[in-house]
Amino acid sequence: MPIEILDRIQNYLDHPLQKINEIDTITHDVFYKTHIKTNTPIVMTKMMDDWNATKKWSLDYFKKIGEDKQTYISKGNIRQQETHWEHGSFLDYLEEVKHSETSKSETYISNISILKMFPELKEDVDFSLISNYKIRNSTSLWIGPPGTITGWHTDRLSDNILAQVKGRKLVFLVNPNQSKFMHTSDKYEPGSRLSAVDMEKFDENKFPKFKKNAQVFYTILEPGKMLFIPKLWWHCVYGIDISISTNNFGYTPYDNFKMKSQEFSKRMLHSAGLYGKNCVCHYYDENGKRHKR
Repeated sequence: MPIEILDRIQNYLDHPLQKINEIDTITHDVFYKTHIKTNTPIVMTKMMDDWNATKKWSLDYFKKIGEDKQTYISKGNIRQQETHWEHGSFLDYLEEVKHSETSKSETYISNISILKMFPELKEDVDFSLISNYKIRNSTSLWIGPPGTITGWHTDRLSDNILAQVKGRKLVFLVNPNQSKFMHTSDKYEPGSRLSAVDMEKFDENKFPKFKKNAQVFYTILEPGKMLFIPKLWWHCVYGIDISISTNNFGYTPYDNFKMKSQEFSKRMLHSAGLYGKNCVCHYYDENGKRHKR
């Protein structure tokens, strides 16, 4: 499946796909100097070997600790296509994921705050490669079926490490110095920047700059591997198998202040319905009334 996706996406591009560099392990100081400071992605293959998460996390484990929990889930590519959110029982959604290979469910338990929902899991992971250098960190959990798509976007002003615990994901990256080729979307997601480039409905007449100019990097993120996604790098993620991932967004004092000051006015206007009518966080009913998802 990942090879099929890679072949298809290569056909969209005039430049060859490039594989992201891999290393086994790295010290904190070297990582800071060679990757955080230079804004350079890297895949690390052995940094999770001692994590409790790799030893105990599974769908059955989350079934044990998820009783009486409620959560939001997304369905489909909410960034470039229709935005679908649901709220309900964590265990019910977990069952949908578990049986997704026969039911073809799109249920994606995505971007759950570990500290809010499962604070006991904080000790199971170690994102100190970036958290040691940041004033604020946000750690999330992702559980999804094969076929999930997180379309092209940049994160808030944060460095990000994505750690794969179970299953595989195929991740594509584009350097922020190529943003002029990414056909920025008018769809609003708080704190993020979205691209209109839809990898599932690709039209070279709509996205000519992306096809002709974009230099796209990729990695197949297997269990036990971590990917550093530097600040403002564009990324697109495909779920290959039933997957459990966790990630950490880390902010410097300057980036934290800048993000909050830039986003404050946008969010106030958006909450009032005066900015970003097309968004991932609201919908309009048949009477044209706006509701928060």
